[in-house]
Amino acid sequence: MGFRHPEATVPEALRVALDGRNNCQASTKDYKTSVEGVFAAGDCRRGQSLVVWAINEGRGAASAVDQYLREA
Repeated sequence: MGFRHPEATVPEALRVALDGRNNCQASTKDYKTSVEGVFAAGDCRRGQSLVVWAINEGRGAASAVDQYLREA
């Protein structure tokens, strides 16, 4: 979605709240955004960072999505 911050198209279409750096605002605990059922991780949530952080966040977000779907 973008190295510096996500392209505006997807967050705008989903009406996801952005932080002060124009990244998707999401919980560091469960990766949930301001929109029910929408999660954000990696560069679109933290901004520019190391690929290992993106991998770690991808795994964490996948776990959070799995938990969310199991509770639905």
